[in-house]
Amino acid sequence: MATLPIGIFRVAERSMEPSIHEGSYVLVCRWCRSFSPGDVVVLRSPEDGTVLVKRVKTRGKKGLFVIGDNAAVSRDSRAFGEVAESSVMGKVVYTA
Repeated sequence: MATLPIGIFRVAERSMEPSIHEGSYVLVCRWCRSFSPGDVVVLRSPEDGTVLVKRVKTRGKKGLFVIGDNAAVSRDSRAFGEVAESSVMGKVVYTA
């Protein structure tokens, strides 16, 4: 089954506030596979597989270092390290 180029996800956490609020919806380009620092991405957590929305801070040797804008409540690469690009589901292109 082919993957559709666009996906819609509901943000279930406060880790991206004030940029993206809990309960917001994000439109994701699933075919966008080039990630740069500053991009917001949707990915599977390497810890438990939950869907996360995070910002790319840097590209590392093994993958992407991703962080939440709200550091006080974000579980991100500071806790679980770099994430493989294969765990990224796509790049956020619109927030509502």
